[in-house]
Amino acid sequence: MAKTNRSIVAGVFSNETDAQQAMADLQNAGFTDDQIRYSAHKGGNGILDSLLGLGFGQDEVNYYNREFLAGRTIVTVMNSDHQQEAADILQRNGAYDASSRTSQPATTATTDTASGTEQKFRLMTSNSLPRRSKPRLAR
Repeated sequence: MAKTNRSIVAGVFSNETDAQQAMADLQNAGFTDDQIRYSAHKGGNGILDSLLGLGFGQDEVNYYNREFLAGRTIVTVMNSDHQQEAADILQRNGAYDASSRTSQPATTATTDTASGTEQKFRLMTSNSLPRRSKPRLAR
């Protein structure tokens, strides 16, 4: 029986050159062009519809679209069998994601960086996407 839910790993890059290197590394690792999406901001519209179509929740869509509109490059990888490898490659090339910039709960993968510090990188599956919720204000 074929799997019906796709796993998605997303990374935000401040530097387009780093995003391009991450894509080359993903391809060298065996990820196909069909599995890799690259969105570099060149002006114009955002990427809301595209991200919703990939299965992201509304909170993630809003976050990644804001990053995109701010001039950052978004790379997504769809592969249910090698999420950890994709996350490692993105992170090694300087990517961050919604979970590293917000306090949303996430399924995470831990990697060691060259500096010896531990960082967490979000692995998103259609079953683990956070649901939209309103933040609680402290009184």
